[in-house]
Amino acid sequence: SPTTMTLDYLPTLELSGDLFARKFDDAVEPLIKDYIDKRREKEEERLKREKEFMKDMEAENKTESLPLEEWEFQGEGVLIVAKETVGDKEPLCLGMEKDNNKVLLRPCFRKEVPPTLSPNWETGAVIIEETISYNRWDIGPCSSDGDLKRNETGELEMIPGEYSVTGPKCMLKIGDGARAGRCLDVDSERNQPGGLMHIYPCVTKWHQLFSFGNGTIAPRGAIHASLPLHIVRQLENKKKNVTAQLCLGVKGRGDADESSWDEDKGKNEEEEKEDNQDAEVGPHPWEQPDADLYPNGRKSLQLWSGQQIQTTPCSNSGAVIEWYYVPFIIEDYGDEEGMISDADASSSEKSSGNSATMSETDEEL
Repeated sequence: SPTTMTLDYLPTLELSGDLFARKFDDAVEPLIKDYIDKRREKEEERLKREKEFMKDMEAENKTESLPLEEWEFQGEGVLIVAKETVGDKEPLCLGMEKDNNKVLLRPCFRKEVPPTLSPNWETGAVIIEETISYNRWDIGPCSSDGDLKRNETGELEMIPGEYSVTGPKCMLKIGDGARAGRCLDVDSERNQPGGLMHIYPCVTKWHQLFSFGNGTIAPRGAIHASLPLHIVRQLENKKKNVTAQLCLGVKGRGDADESSWDEDKGKNEEEEKEDNQDAEVGPHPWEQPDADLYPNGRKSLQLWSGQQIQTTPCSNSGAVIEWYYVPFIIEDYGDEEGMISDADASSSEKSSGNSATMSETDEEL
């Protein structure tokens, strides 16, 4: 029997482009058909505007493309920067490891760039040639309920919609390398905290659809996934803890007790091997008694540089990472003069276990 259609499933329905077999039950979800009609009206209005725009361009003998949404950042992608690190000697970003699918907290720039950054650089734009490979993201497509706007501080401002308090749900796609176009993904659709983040072919399910915090459900600037209602009910029926909003964060920095998160997590051989290696290496940098602290008393986020991002409750203060969104610009040098050498970039990559350079972005991995 098909699943009863609920409002929280509308973004998946909208973004997938597929046909779904779903039941409509007015007793369960009385407004669902009304919102489907409203979304269809919005889509018809959008198509009408696009048709008029193309007609005007043809009349003026112009070949301009359709205007992009603000969150599309002019089509060049965006650098997603950890807020707490923008003033550090080495700002950290959301990025991908070169040799596998892991999503890490890693240096944003080539080694010689951070000293040249101006105050409040995160409110402007960055030159793509100055950043390290595999840190470039494309936001979208996004569902249409609500809105997203980049504000003057560099945050992505989320405006709730008619039925979605979390605003638009978006795919985040890696913009560099052989895996370009693949989606940010919660590994194995894990519906409990502690799910590791990686890149995976896009499938348009809840674990690849992300919202942006505005200080209500999630902290400002946070990136979070929302559990579908039917999964919440399944967990409740099994008497399991329910964390409906899972934010991107790091392990071992927050206030929550993380000891129980691995109890129901079946580990594959690779994860077991990594755990054994960790045991041999000893304590993590953040577990050292003399670990660096920020003025607010939290351990420096630099201690997690090169570590894989994981999900954490959006209420887990300290573990949740808040982000700035800095658009890219591309400089046309015309020749090789002025370009930064790959050798200069490689040492900056070593801190995150990589040696990728801009020349490697098209390399088959």
